[in-house]
Amino acid sequence: MRVAQIVVDAVLLFMAGGLFVVLLALTREVGRIQVRLGPLGASMADAGPRTDDLAPVFDGLTDQEGRSVSVGGRRARPQLVLFTSTTCTMCLGLMPGVSRLAELSGEFEVLVVSDGTEAEHRTFLELSGITAAVGYVSARHVGTAYQVSGTPYGVALSADGRLLGKGVCNRLRQVEELLSTLGVDVPRVSDGTFPADSPPLAHHH
Repeated sequence: MRVAQIVVDAVLLFMAGGLFVVLLALTREVGRIQVRLGPLGASMADAGPRTDDLAPVFDGLTDQEGRSVSVGGRRARPQLVLFTSTTCTMCLGLMPGVSRLAELSGEFEVLVVSDGTEAEHRTFLELSGITAAVGYVSARHVGTAYQVSGTPYGVALSADGRLLGKGVCNRLRQVEELLSTLGVDVPRVSDGTFPADSPPLAHHH
């Protein structure tokens, strides 16, 4: 009996030791994950400008049409700023719908802020179907100021430069929901609900 008890105790001790090693390994892995995701976690904890704060202002930007554009500050209409990346396929898929929203409504401005090389921007613009109704600029420093950690990500700015809403925009419906914080009529392109007098959809080749 004593031998059996010793064997049982040894097995239990071995199992406890193994469990400790497993827990230690898991703890270390969680720590590594937290390090890798640190900036993202900070963003989800409401990093960057807060709602109703005056948003960072950037003047002197030039869009894909050669127009002088800006982010934030006082303007005639509220503004949606959509942060993208030239390597973001989800961003690419959003662009036709975002362009359609801008074409259907004259109540807000849409500016896409991206980063990447000049060649990458040319390719993105060729594939995206972005129309002249949407401004597109390369301005990584703007995303840094707004503490954007991932794309696609949008911020809604009032005509007097206050931040009214922000968030991840993985789907066109999320873009529409963000636009609704501007207090304007938003066409529901995601479900095909357009104003009765809207122009026909342009086809991009």
